[in-house]
Amino acid sequence: MNQNQILKDAYVAAHADALRLAEAVRQMIEDQPAPGGDTRIGWDHVGTLRHYAARLAELLEPNEPEDDGN
Repeated sequence: MNQNQILKDAYVAAHADALRLAEAVRQMIEDQPAPGGDTRIGWDHVGTLRHYAARLAELLEPNEPEDDGN
């Protein structure tokens, strides 16, 4: 297998993994009680969602160093 094919396969796998993980995060958020739903909301729910939001905000920060592929 040549280097170009190895690179392409690695990218396809990384792309699929990122999408799978993004969906898992969305599901974690959806698993929390819905605003206005029947479940009584507690501070633990607020803390959980704030934790998720903080981690996602870190991911979206523009201060990440450029990835040179290594």
